[in-house]
Amino acid sequence: MYCASEELMKTKPILSLTLLAALFLSLAVIPNVTSQPESIKVVSYNWYTDSLGFFVVVGEIQNIGSSTVDTVGIGGTVYTVDGTAQADSYTQAYVKYLIPQQKAVFYMEFSPTNDATGETWIFSGIDRVDFTIVQAEKTSSYQYPDLTVKASSATIGSSADDKGVYWVSGTVQNIGNQTAKSIRVIGTFYNASNTVVAMGYTDPLTPTSLNPSGTASLKLGAFDLNQTEVPSNLKIASYSLLIQTEEPVFSGTPPPPSNTTQTPPIDNSEPSTDPSDSNPSPWSTYAIVAIVAILGLIGTAMVLKKRNSQLKNKRKMQVQRQQPTSKKKR
Repeated sequence: MYCASEELMKTKPILSLTLLAALFLSLAVIPNVTSQPESIKVVSYNWYTDSLGFFVVVGEIQNIGSSTVDTVGIGGTVYTVDGTAQADSYTQAYVKYLIPQQKAVFYMEFSPTNDATGETWIFSGIDRVDFTIVQAEKTSSYQYPDLTVKASSATIGSSADDKGVYWVSGTVQNIGNQTAKSIRVIGTFYNASNTVVAMGYTDPLTPTSLNPSGTASLKLGAFDLNQTEVPSNLKIASYSLLIQTEEPVFSGTPPPPSNTTQTPPIDNSEPSTDPSDSNPSPWSTYAIVAIVAILGLIGTAMVLKKRNSQLKNKRKMQVQRQQPTSKKKR
């Protein structure tokens, strides 16, 4: 129903599996200690139907405990307005080593038909989605924390291939003293009520190894939600970015989270004015007047040149029309 772009929709399932495999299987495996499902809270969630007909739930979790949590597994059940449980699903949050107070996004797909009855329930009216944290193991490990988004900005795609796609571009910088490897950025997108509505992620950034003080460019798009078509409650108003890296991995007490601060997508405010600019010097005024005058002369000359050329072509056509056409030889 709502599609960011055909290319994104075609590659989304493959990309999701690829990212999950890379994010949760390629990282160093540390023995788990104890389960901590009570420390994981679903902060907010939203749903929509994608262009393939799947019921999609996008949500955000937060580690409200005092210990770092390893891979977070989430189960979900959709209920329609008549109180019937219609479909179940399972997913993992897009994060490895979720430190205390840190947030992460999850993306969950449900089949539009009931597994037991085979009937389509998706248009029956959705009441709610209930979640269960089925995997959340305490760990003493945490990722290299000295990666930050130096700058980011947002645009809305306008070409045929990405019309309506909400794109985030920016720069990741290594502000620490160690080399980080295989860096990805996960995006969480919110509506005006600060409720999560979409997610997206990058492939591993280039260069794959980021030395101290090094930078890498990022670009990611929000899945599914064509911003020129979605209703107001699915319009993206802000976003946050979470950096994930495979190496290095540390053990001990991690520093507070710093990569998920919400960022305004597009700054529509008026630029601030320097008080000194309100009283420009006479020389600057003269320079502006001179430039305007020169541009005016150039524009006038170009218009006259174009008009003379059009007149010449018109006269030439008139002459050609007045000349008799020669008969073809038999």
